[in-house]
Amino acid sequence: MLWAARHLRDSEVTVYFVATVQEEVGLRGGAQIAADRVYPDFAIALDTTIAADVPGVNEREFVTRIGKGPAIKVMDGGRGGNVFIAHPALTNFLVSVAEELKIPYQLEVLIGGTTDALGIAFRRDGIPATTISIPTRYVHSPVELLNINDALNAAKLLSESLSKANDRLIQSLREKTIKSKLT
Repeated sequence: MLWAARHLRDSEVTVYFVATVQEEVGLRGGAQIAADRVYPDFAIALDTTIAADVPGVNEREFVTRIGKGPAIKVMDGGRGGNVFIAHPALTNFLVSVAEELKIPYQLEVLIGGTTDALGIAFRRDGIPATTISIPTRYVHSPVELLNINDALNAAKLLSESLSKANDRLIQSLREKTIKSKLT
């Protein structure tokens, strides 16, 4: 997050960087409180995700692979019965930025677990949200392993996406959110 903040070029939109706590214990506090106070037009959470690309694990269960770029969230298993589906227009925006700038990326569908994006998305009348994740092996252990290039590319994807964010993107997110609420 700090790397992205340092490398953020001029942006047409106001950007808030927020470090949060208690995501792992039920999405308490942290991101939800920040979302209520800031009430952003959209949110991009940064997190790690499972890279189970090790011998003995079926390829279908890898979620992501180390060294193949940051993951752009499509959906995850959520928490408390709430499945999180990342806002499609926001996901498409991140994919288009990654492709335009040739930043390697993976699409993430995580069966269990979630990120602060879920807590943000369900605030107020709904906030378009997604997550950029860094593929990590042995998550929640004393020996987590990641590829530094995946982390740097996650930061680059975030800073470049925020640099390209503008009122047209925000209006598009609002229109798609309103349409989805009406249908």
